[in-house]
Amino acid sequence: MTERTLADRLAELRSRRTSAPARPATEGRADALARWFGARLQLTDGGATVVVERRVPLPAAEAEVLRRLPPTAYLDTETTGLSSGTGTVPFLAGIGFVAGDALVLRQLLLPDYPHERALLRRLCEELSSCPRMVTYNGRGFDLPLLVSRLTVHGFFSEQAALPARHDDLLPVARRLWRRVVGGARLAEIEQAVLGVRRGSDCPSAEVPARYFGYLRDGSPEPLAAVLDHNLQDIVSLARLDATVLLLRAGAWRSAWPLDHGGLALEMLRFGDIAGAGQVLEQALTKAERGEGHRLRRMASRLLVAAGEVDRAETIWRDGTRAGSLEAAWSWIEVARLRERQRGDLRGALDATRAADRVLDLAFALGRGGGIQEIGRARLVVARRLRRLRRWVAAAERRLGQPAA
Repeated sequence: MTERTLADRLAELRSRRTSAPARPATEGRADALARWFGARLQLTDGGATVVVERRVPLPAAEAEVLRRLPPTAYLDTETTGLSSGTGTVPFLAGIGFVAGDALVLRQLLLPDYPHERALLRRLCEELSSCPRMVTYNGRGFDLPLLVSRLTVHGFFSEQAALPARHDDLLPVARRLWRRVVGGARLAEIEQAVLGVRRGSDCPSAEVPARYFGYLRDGSPEPLAAVLDHNLQDIVSLARLDATVLLLRAGAWRSAWPLDHGGLALEMLRFGDIAGAGQVLEQALTKAERGEGHRLRRMASRLLVAAGEVDRAETIWRDGTRAGSLEAAWSWIEVARLRERQRGDLRGALDATRAADRVLDLAFALGRGGGIQEIGRARLVVARRLRRLRRWVAAAERRLGQPAA
């Protein structure tokens, strides 16, 4: 057998390539995809983007408050993977805009990988038309992925033109609802807060496989559920944005579920100190056992910062009325206020003695939690008693008064 030369091998490869069936052109695939969804085909930068447009009515109160905002783009992407690395590609980008009493959505769908530049350019055009962008976990996923893909394609001027203001609602949802709902995934929050129950929704984990199935088989049918999933994400995003605005405007008085402590922090972010104090004071009137101490601590810090030490002490004294471990900690906070804010060492000593007595009562009544919690409180009280007794004795010796 004679050894084949390199020229022979190359000739064989050429013959195989010419005899192989030609793959369908991506341009034909884009046309078919657009016809299947009844969408427009946008040609940009040598590629095609399928643009699906929809309009969803909004509740009147939510639409009204959203119209007061600067023009906002609500963004959610569906991708070929669940990481934001450079190998992950956004194949669907949904953008929502408020128009009157409705949310207008444009879903940009990628027919195939060679068209990514066209999709990215169109997406940047849509986003750059608004000064504000809103996402859900966009800082952790959507935006880093978008920036990565723009960098790969050298779209630096488009990247610079993205909205200057980006509000990610995931941290807000964690503050306002995670403690009472038990989680902060968008599906959990929209069900508990907006009353949205998704029926046959496409789980996020299935989204990449559906797109790969479309690329393999050419059938757009698996993508229909992905577009509906993306649509609901954007509608819920806009409605949550409106809900947060309504809560800050006073709807918190009758809202449930709601973490009032988290709402107070949210209001503080926007400089509404008075409003945050009102939220906490009302929450204290119906706080559950164990929750009151956290709320009192937040309210006390607000009042002290505002110079209202008397009101801060009143809030803590309201928590001392029950013979419980929480009441003992409230007396300790009263002692701290008197010592640090007023310089009243004798008053601080009296409050610490009261905490010591309440600890005995809480232990006797079985309201002190476990031995570990009682022991920790006793150590704090004992250290404070020893220190305050020394300081009060020294102060009274200087004044020539009998020691306490």
